[in-house]
Amino acid sequence: MNFISRVLSHYRSVQARIKGFPPKKVLVLEGGGMRGVFLVGVLQAFMDRGYLPWRAIIGTSAGALIGAAYGARQIHLARDGFFSELLSGRFIRMTNIFRPEKHILNLDWMVDRFIEQEGSLNLRRLRTTACPVIIVTTGFYQHAPLQPMYLNTHYDDIPRALKASAAIPFLYRNFVPYKEDMLIDGSVCDPLPYKKALEMGFSERDILVVTTRPRGYRKVGESFWVKRLYESYYKEDQYQYLLAALEEHYSRYNRLLDELEQDHDEIDVIYPPADFRVNRLTRGEDKILEGFEQGVNAARSHLYHLRAPEPVPKP
Repeated sequence: MNFISRVLSHYRSVQARIKGFPPKKVLVLEGGGMRGVFLVGVLQAFMDRGYLPWRAIIGTSAGALIGAAYGARQIHLARDGFFSELLSGRFIRMTNIFRPEKHILNLDWMVDRFIEQEGSLNLRRLRTTACPVIIVTTGFYQHAPLQPMYLNTHYDDIPRALKASAAIPFLYRNFVPYKEDMLIDGSVCDPLPYKKALEMGFSERDILVVTTRPRGYRKVGESFWVKRLYESYYKEDQYQYLLAALEEHYSRYNRLLDELEQDHDEIDVIYPPADFRVNRLTRGEDKILEGFEQGVNAARSHLYHLRAPEPVPKP
């Protein structure tokens, strides 16, 4: 880290203390499609209070996109996207489910609007800020098991990395080429990347995780019909390891949650409330607004409990 980066990092830490909050160091964001509106609410509340103490942000899928907007000090881009573009009918196209040449998620259009329209994501700031965003993707290989890949906004292709991280198999029909690799949705191999933060040397007390599922949630295996859709679309031998990864996804996700809740009790976690009603493909405005407000309220509660107690005046 160069001198300027150290100064900026120190300033953010001091700023957090001045506002009465103990500084954290790394923010981990789960994905989840439209469930990401909860993340937007949390990070909107953080931004409103100037809470930006991070040395790194690690995000998967929607968490990477939203984390990039927050890291660029532009959380409004994600917020406005959820209440306009993503509800427009141009992003989710369920009518394409049996049209294998068409995307169900129009990811190309969404990422292009997020990055290329006027007033869009500030790529220069993301490349130079002291807080990199680590974008979780999955490397696809024809003859070997899939592996998580972690791209960095300081030196990787940000638009391509963000598109790859959100390229949900089957819902998005293509892989995303990057250098010599073919990439897909980061959540296939690392849906909740808090272990990456630990591998980077951060302690449990340094980490804040924001999920998009309520506490206690566990996945179940895909239904018979979803499995048949996967098998019919990825029927060539070259996709055998992808199908295996999709089959194992629910158990991998559940293990990560079990370990987070049982073995890492010093990691702070913000969960949506039990009555959170947004799922991956929700398009109802009322549910999206409610999910956003639930994120704002959860962040306010978290910061309230983090706040250092006021000193008791001496008599």
